[in-house]
Amino acid sequence: MKKVFLIGFDLCGGLALHRYFIANKFQSTFEDEDGFSSTAINNFKQGIEILNGYEDCQFFSQIQHETADGQFIYSSEELWAQLYTENPNALFIFNSLPVEKWLEKRKASYGYLPKVMTSLNLEEAQVLAVWRKAYDDHKSKVLGMLSGMSTFFNYDYSVHTISDLNNFFSRHNIKLDGKKFEADSEVRGSVEQRFHIQNIREAALYYRYHRFDIDTAISLLEQAEKHQPCRYYFKDELEQWKLEKKTWMKE
Repeated sequence: MKKVFLIGFDLCGGLALHRYFIANKFQSTFEDEDGFSSTAINNFKQGIEILNGYEDCQFFSQIQHETADGQFIYSSEELWAQLYTENPNALFIFNSLPVEKWLEKRKASYGYLPKVMTSLNLEEAQVLAVWRKAYDDHKSKVLGMLSGMSTFFNYDYSVHTISDLNNFFSRHNIKLDGKKFEADSEVRGSVEQRFHIQNIREAALYYRYHRFDIDTAISLLEQAEKHQPCRYYFKDELEQWKLEKKTWMKE
């Protein structure tokens, strides 16, 4: 099977596609859950092929990660051209939303905007301007190079359906069972424990960054970590928040 790279933006259907490929028995990465995003950056800096160590994976989704100091690294935006150079026969999907809709989704993501404001030392309007420029630049570069190629699909998440994507995949002999696709909103109703644990974490982020209630945030995150202790960032965030609590009244 050809490799498939998702090289658009977060919050544009990447998680649903990741789960869709897994449901169809393909290997898939998502963000930095298995270390691909950070490894890809390191491989590139060392002059090693980007897929080194991940040769058996078929679908690469939402290639980005957060560093220990709170920086968001969008590996797909930095590496997509090199990925194409190294994998010219692969399929490339540019997933996006109209820019204003995308910005609203990013703003609404718990903890995302406040973290970036802090890390960049910018006001909200300035962060949105940075995001808008990054969006425009990335979209212009990708479409300028790949648009019109048979191995490229410009996937507007607000317009296209899974049937549109399946038709694209079928032309390249990738057969996926459309009945196994679940949109993100449907996945949230899953009976699988891991989805609900993630929702607990999102609630913790809401209380931490939007209600400024550190005690409730810590309590919720402790429950998430208790039921899924393998998630290293639960433990890291707990340690950080407990340290922050000591100086909370001074903020």
